[in-house]
Amino acid sequence: FNSTSDESLKENVHTIENALDKVDSLRGVNFDWKESGLTATGVIAQEIEAILPEVVTEVDGIKHVAYGNVVGVLIEAIKELKAEIEDLKK
Repeated sequence: FNSTSDESLKENVHTIENALDKVDSLRGVNFDWKESGLTATGVIAQEIEAILPEVVTEVDGIKHVAYGNVVGVLIEAIKELKAEIEDLKK
């Protein structure tokens, strides 16, 4: 699915800082859903909320993660890593 992301709908836009530190604090997990028993991959909403609260919502006491909203942090973290690699190459 597509997420609305048009510049005309946004204000106070700024680049994410310390993205690599944020990503380093995240924990990816494999787990089994209790209801279906199916294995999945993801994060724990309560854990990611401590680092990126803007990507977590709660409905009826159940927390949800907007995984697509994590992409910006991942992009900036990769750019920070690239800069570190370039510095090391010098």
